[in-house]
Amino acid sequence: MLVSFPWTTFVKNLWNDASGLAFDAAGDPTGYFWVHLLLAVTSFLLGTAVGVIGLRGLRALRREKNGAPLSRPAPPGPTT
Repeated sequence: MLVSFPWTTFVKNLWNDASGLAFDAAGDPTGYFWVHLLLAVTSFLLGTAVGVIGLRGLRALRREKNGAPLSRPAPPGPTT
């Protein structure tokens, strides 16, 4: 989860923004807030997906290296 640390910090800083960029005078979120929140969430989700794919590939390589089959053999069925 090393990648998630900067994004969680960014979202916390965005939420606590006092400069007037993220929230207007009435306290409502601005376009700046929504765009940057969407960027942070998208980056986090894509990073998580790539990490999961990488871990699955690593596990498959380890199984292959140890001689285990990569997939289950098909169950015996009726022959024609």
